[in-house]
Amino acid sequence: MENIRPPFKIDLAGAFLLPQALKEAREQYRNEQISLVTLRAMEDAEIRNLVERLKSAGLQVVTDGRFRNAMWPLDFMWSFEGVQPVNAKKTGICLNGRIDFHHHPVIDGFMFLTGVTGGDVIAKQVLPAPSLLLSEVLKTDAEQLNVFYEDRELLVSDISASYCKLIQKLYDSGCRYIQFDDSSRNVCEEGIALNNLVLEAIPADLYVSFHASVDMLSAIRGVKAFFLDYDDECCGRTSLLWFIKEQKATFGFIPSHYPMPDELDEIYEKIDEVTPYIALNRLSLCVPNAQVLPNEAYETALKKQWTTIDMAMIAAKKLWGQTE
Repeated sequence: MENIRPPFKIDLAGAFLLPQALKEAREQYRNEQISLVTLRAMEDAEIRNLVERLKSAGLQVVTDGRFRNAMWPLDFMWSFEGVQPVNAKKTGICLNGRIDFHHHPVIDGFMFLTGVTGGDVIAKQVLPAPSLLLSEVLKTDAEQLNVFYEDRELLVSDISASYCKLIQKLYDSGCRYIQFDDSSRNVCEEGIALNNLVLEAIPADLYVSFHASVDMLSAIRGVKAFFLDYDDECCGRTSLLWFIKEQKATFGFIPSHYPMPDELDEIYEKIDEVTPYIALNRLSLCVPNAQVLPNEAYETALKKQWTTIDMAMIAAKKLWGQTE
């Protein structure tokens, strides 16, 4: 893995469609038909299958597909000290103490992921951005929030410290590529400041990409790759391109949906819009997060998921003559 380092011409936003067998296992676990140990074994098997398929497709970066997350990003947040589900339906978060990090299941998940990569690809850990946790905390009942955080600066400090501990633990476990996600459009100054506070403490050789809206991406510092859902008409991409033009970072071009083969020319046209600002050697094609469109069959979405990766390989060879 020492010779496999980002950026890559083809990258991944991170999430893949949950395999049918794992969907059924989750339902069985909820109904107390199988144990947590059995569920984890199913997750392990499906993550191993995903890694092998991504490697077979020619990619050099892999993720766990979010196969361990039933309610991402909330279940990630619940694993911090002081954070718990807001109700039995688990529709949000609430606080039962100050936020802190002692241990987090993402560490165990990363250890498994990097253990099945085989050394010829790099394991990327995707995390909800610190700003996303802050946003969820600020949605909680004000009276309850004030019990622990009447001082909002203390809240920002605790979230920052918790993330820094988590990232250091990932780093110590061998992680060298992290992606932060905050694709919400609710960008506030506190969130920007919090993200920058965490980014300042990142180890120098830890590669960090950030997937977010233009308002967030153009305000953060210390990031080596900016990932944007480029063909979302609301993204305000031109202002971001001018911003990145002055940086040394990579620009990750993410279609906001799985394009079909007959849409490749549209992808090339959009890339032509980018190249006056960002040279091709600083551009990355990024496979979008999985989704099943309204009235779309799961099997259809699954096929499109893998067709998109094949098309990304074709596009990369046309644009750069290679995919590394």
